[in-house]
Amino acid sequence: MQLNFRHAGRHVEAQTQPEGRQWRVVIGQRSYVIDASDLDEQTLLLNFGGRQYTAYVARRGTDVFVQMRGEVHHFSVETSGGAQHELTSLADPKIAAPMPGKVLQVLVGRGAKVETGDGLLILEAMKMENLLVAAAPATVEEVRVEPGQTVDAGQVLIVLRYELGT
Repeated sequence: MQLNFRHAGRHVEAQTQPEGRQWRVVIGQRSYVIDASDLDEQTLLLNFGGRQYTAYVARRGTDVFVQMRGEVHHFSVETSGGAQHELTSLADPKIAAPMPGKVLQVLVGRGAKVETGDGLLILEAMKMENLLVAAAPATVEEVRVEPGQTVDAGQVLIVLRYELGT
C-alpha cells in the first residue's frame, strides 16, 4: 500500500507490505523490516534495526502524532485522487480523546453523514479548544458522550463507519 503524508514540512511517500508477522516499509531509498505489536489502542511495540521502541500514537482527523524516544512526530495524511480509499482503510473509526478534557460541544448526531475534515466534537483540554474531525467521508454510528462530560485520554467519544469508494 502506498501512503502519502507530510512530516516536518516535507512530502513523504512510503510503501508498506506485510511479510508474515512483520511489515516491510520503504521510504525513499531506505527499506525497513518492522515487527509491530499493539500493546493497547494507542501504544505500539516496534522492533527494527536490532532495537526495540515503544511508540504512542494519537489521531486527530487526518493528523497522526507519534511519540517515540522523547520526541513527538506529526504526520499529516495527504489525500488526493485515489488516496481516499487508502485513507479509509487506515483511519481509526473510533474517535478517541487525545488527552483528558471536557466535551464542550458535540457537532454531529447518530446517522449524520460527514466529509473529510468535518468537525465532530469540540474538546477542551489544557485550556485549549480542540476540534476533532473526520479523517474521511463517513456515517456517525455512535456518539458516546454529551456536552459537559469529562473524558479520559483514549476514551472513545464517537464511532464512525467510513464510506469506501467515495
